[in-house]
Amino acid sequence: MSTTRVLTGIWRKHEETKETPKDPALKTRYYRKSRESLINDIKKVIQDGRLGGWTIANEDVARGEVMLEKGAYGMVITIYKLTPMRSAIDVYCSKDGTLGDFGNSYRYILEFFKVLHMEAVPES
Repeated sequence: MSTTRVLTGIWRKHEETKETPKDPALKTRYYRKSRESLINDIKKVIQDGRLGGWTIANEDVARGEVMLEKGAYGMVITIYKLTPMRSAIDVYCSKDGTLGDFGNSYRYILEFFKVLHMEAVPES
């Protein structure tokens, strides 16, 4: 992780993926799987403990959202149904409190995708 990301993390408390990010690592991920299948893969990864310390706080299958928490951090994973067998995932991670996250939200998002990609392979 770069020094710049840590320094801006002193006051910044969140990070998110999107279609056109400044950092290519924070780009929306696309999968050739249904939304329900991706939700199951995410739950499996969390319940198996592969994403160290994160727990499922809430899930809304109808909206395609899974909320995770780990201490002062929260992560909202949104799965968009593009076609019956194609989906996209965006992640928003933030920290509660007065100080920023020192770049941890960025690291947690990358860690999440690394673990998820062992279950579901993204499109190139």
